[in-house]
Amino acid sequence: MRCRRVPYAAISPILDVMKAFVGLKWVRVGAFALVLIGVAALVTKDQWDWFFEPDDAQTTGVSAPTIDDVGDSERLYRISPGADSSVTYTVQERLAGTSKSASGTTDVLAGDIVVNLEDPSLSRVGTIVVNVEMFESDSRLRDKRIRHDFLESTHFPFATFEMTEVEGLPDAATDGRPSALTITGDLTLKETTAPVTFTGQATMDEDKLSATMSTTLLMSEFDIGPINIAGLVHTSNEIEMDFVLEADRVALDSAAPDESELAVAPSLPEHGEGNFSEGVQPILEARCVSCHTTVDGPGSSTWALDTAGDAAEIAEDIALVTQSRYMPPWPASDMSLKFEHDYSLTGEQVTTIAQWAESGGGLDVPPDTKLEAGDDLFEPIQRDQVVPPADPYIGSLDRPDDYRCQVHEIADPEGNGTWLKGIAFEPDATEIVHHSIIYRVPESGRAEVERLDGADGSPGWTCFGLSNLQSPGVGSIGGWAPGQQPTVYPDGVGLYLAPGDLIVNQIHYHYDDSTPPDSSELVFDTISEAEISASGETMRSIRGRSYLTPAEGPCTPEEVGPLCDRDAVLDDIDQKYGGVARYIPNFVLGRCGGTVDDYDDLDGSVFYSACELPAGDFGKLRSVLGHMHEFGKAYRMTLNPGTPDERILLDIPTWSFEWQLYYVPTEDITIKPGDSYLFECWWDRSLVYMEEPRYITWNEGTVDEMCFSGVSVVPEK
Repeated sequence: MRCRRVPYAAISPILDVMKAFVGLKWVRVGAFALVLIGVAALVTKDQWDWFFEPDDAQTTGVSAPTIDDVGDSERLYRISPGADSSVTYTVQERLAGTSKSASGTTDVLAGDIVVNLEDPSLSRVGTIVVNVEMFESDSRLRDKRIRHDFLESTHFPFATFEMTEVEGLPDAATDGRPSALTITGDLTLKETTAPVTFTGQATMDEDKLSATMSTTLLMSEFDIGPINIAGLVHTSNEIEMDFVLEADRVALDSAAPDESELAVAPSLPEHGEGNFSEGVQPILEARCVSCHTTVDGPGSSTWALDTAGDAAEIAEDIALVTQSRYMPPWPASDMSLKFEHDYSLTGEQVTTIAQWAESGGGLDVPPDTKLEAGDDLFEPIQRDQVVPPADPYIGSLDRPDDYRCQVHEIADPEGNGTWLKGIAFEPDATEIVHHSIIYRVPESGRAEVERLDGADGSPGWTCFGLSNLQSPGVGSIGGWAPGQQPTVYPDGVGLYLAPGDLIVNQIHYHYDDSTPPDSSELVFDTISEAEISASGETMRSIRGRSYLTPAEGPCTPEEVGPLCDRDAVLDDIDQKYGGVARYIPNFVLGRCGGTVDDYDDLDGSVFYSACELPAGDFGKLRSVLGHMHEFGKAYRMTLNPGTPDERILLDIPTWSFEWQLYYVPTEDITIKPGDSYLFECWWDRSLVYMEEPRYITWNEGTVDEMCFSGVSVVPEK
């Protein structure tokens, strides 16, 4: 359900390369889109961590150090977990179209404070330890998503503050007298330590020290945001942190809080009564449970819906994501064609869930009642051949983004070729496998494959870009990205592998801190020539073509920097990727009859592009696909615009990089010679935080963009 990248080759002249690039025919649109994301796929790595990681907080091995060297003229005050102290974050968010402040609070923190009564300047603050896994807001779903995707508190459950300087201490310590203070120190969140300054006031008496301190942080500085989940929520970069400290005076020999007091986990809610089983439960089982199940469910780490109690815990959140149409993920609007496997909810179903949540989200069944997934949303693949690589591949941390091609042989017992009726990629080491592109290599390319395979001592070969094979006839026939369903072709349609053809699978690996061995497999549904003859069918090869539209987004008047210059960005692209990458933006502009001057006036943060191109393949429309990157705002594909035969094929009013489906129409539409397509893309610079402002243009990086479209057809018999 997602995509990626673009070709490079040592071929001249450049114009010929470009012509080959745009005219490139490929077998399945959704697969070639995987090629086009390339390096840009890296941007979603963190967003997919929550699909694969366990939900157990690793709150072990941490305690707040005590201050032991306390003199006779000093008092020791101690912050204890679960007492009256708290830490609260507040961030401005736009949630489902509504602007609001979101706050979360934890009361699990600890630390020592020593006040010197004779010379307050000698007072000191020990290490303050905060359990950020315990941040709780008004949304349990928000809390879990923040834990997994942004704070990553499942793995980094504690934040610490080490004071380095304090200003505003009085000349003499006086009980009951407030002091305005400025405290500077080092704050550690996740794996980042940076200086921060808190301001506020403190008051003490003989038994207690009270303080309120606050600061404003940049989420980007600590790699915890800004948060942008297309179609659901967008936050500011600034986050306010407020500390309320209530430290009790303790004896000098008092024991420090033990680890168990800091290593606590969020509590489970109680469930009231409500109408669940007749209205809400059937909807969840039909549309949600198949994904949000701990049994191989890709959305289970976001939230598992294994039981009725799981649903009741996040009743308001379920209502929010369904009312906003963020879930179930079906980006296409009603302006589009009708498509197969449309798993969006009806208005009546959305209302049923909303009314249940508004009435308290209670249950009329026991909380442990199991929710059973309905029928598969997509057609499963027939597993005729399951083909692993010859050997597992182990990468290196020296190459955090590794593109590796490996060879797979398809059994052809009759020796007269094989038709593929379906293709699927099944990742092995899911924590490092980012996406896959599958190529068909003709027998004439076997010698080149054998020369490259294992030449550097590891299975396969490095293949940044495409397959890096120069043999004629190599082409993409499939691909995979997280959440994508297998490709299953209709009766009488498939892909033919001639005798001796090979399969080469390019896998993009992304390594953070480990390089586990990977043995990802390919699965094929095959049909032999003998079976075809027996069935009386005449097989047809599916055809597809890619179409490119300019993507040109200048900096806003408020943004300045060297990379706001388009030529500087092209130099940067050339340095990173080489080959034809630098020339793609100008080529796409020329192909669509435009110039840079057409796009150099940006009103606000939204920019737009359109291109009308003639249809290149003819027959029954099989699928359509659009692709953009993280700045994407909306997408539309129109057949024969401005004519009586105009049809909007695909309209996506709210773009989501995470849900790039390929769509199969339910009605018969024939693409004929003389037909044309209008492709339109909208982007919004405000959707992605950039540390350095940059001119956005067509390319494969995480801060570049694309307006890529794909159309596949089944030719007449």
